[in-house]
Amino acid sequence: MDIYQILCLLLGCVCVFQLLLLIFINKKYGKILKGMSGRGVEDVNIKNGVRYTIDQTVVDTDGNANISLSQKDILLSQNKTEIVGVKNKVKPGKYTLLATVQNEEKFNIRIGSYVKEYKHNQDIVLNEGEEITCVNTSVILR
Repeated sequence: MDIYQILCLLLGCVCVFQLLLLIFINKKYGKILKGMSGRGVEDVNIKNGVRYTIDQTVVDTDGNANISLSQKDILLSQNKTEIVGVKNKVKPGKYTLLATVQNEEKFNIRIGSYVKEYKHNQDIVLNEGEEITCVNTSVILR
């Protein structure tokens, strides 16, 4: 045997090993992946790379926070200040605060110069010229 035949034999063994490894992974984790495929949310719209759900409920039947982003919602990022204004991202008016983390019911928001603790599904009124900043987590304004 020359060096070319030895390299071809080694390459063939590596390919067979990878094939066996893929078959093993498919058998072991295939059931888990099939079970997870049915857990997705129905009625989903994707627009400009953002995934929106049509379900607008804020609290599910068990009383837990239901996190869903609709197309008219505003996502406030953590530690990023937004100024309320007619021509800005956040318009003056009444909003409902929604948590972006499933198990987080309370979060801190700075409106103006004061930081206050708010709850999921709590209403706030924002006036022209106010500054709003999410302190410890991102929040959805609906």
